Amino acid sequence: MNFVQTLLKANAKRFTAKQYQALMTIAANGGYDYRKEYEFQDHRIPYLPSFIQRVESKLAAIGLFIDSRSANDGSRRKIYSIVPLKQNAPDQ
Repeated sequence: MNFVQTLLKANAKRFTAKQYQALMTIAANGGYDYRKEYEFQDHRIPYLPSFIQRVESKLAAIGLFIDSRSANDGSRRKIYSIVPLKQNAPDQ
């Protein structure tokens, strides 16, 4: 079980059962994957960008967010992963 899965498990009550299972599907991959792959793996994710909008505030409350990056293969597709929020460096 990776760090993200452990954090989700500890905060499972913040999410509905469907949201929790869908987030665990995304976290189980451990890396980045295409939107369609996640939607195919779990029927609780009908369309990933709208799912992200529903859970982003709950994820932010526990220090996580769903990152999306360009696939860099010329297809204009995005790849997604759940990652910890970055902390701002202290001012010096």
